[in-house]
Amino acid sequence: MKMVRGLIIGATLTLAACATGSGAARSFDDPAVQKLFVMPTAQYFATIKIANQVAQNCARYRYDAILDAELNEKRNEVGRGTLSANALRNAIDTETDVSERSFAAKHGVELTGADLCPAADAETLENSALSAMLVPV
Repeated sequence: MKMVRGLIIGATLTLAACATGSGAARSFDDPAVQKLFVMPTAQYFATIKIANQVAQNCARYRYDAILDAELNEKRNEVGRGTLSANALRNAIDTETDVSERSFAAKHGVELTGADLCPAADAETLENSALSAMLVPV
């Protein structure tokens, strides 16, 4: 059921992007976007979850939902998107836990209830895969 809901949300975001004429903030050729595209499935889903958490806790950035939908579509074409994620749910949960702890330790922050703008700025300067999902507002 979660996967179906995710696909519906992705389709809705894609249609919204077409309706508004706006696209993702970064092109698919961007090195940070390419890092996301080639990531193993569990690492990819962990990274986008953390990016979403960062955007929610920093007023200077928003999460690029359009890029998320575009990347997922391209990853589905090669067997590494939401269509393959259900079978990897345990691996994704484990990777997310490890990635969240790593991110928190790297930046000296908690992912919930903290101002994550300094961490977002650092990721952006690093041009990390996570930063591809963060759009300055």
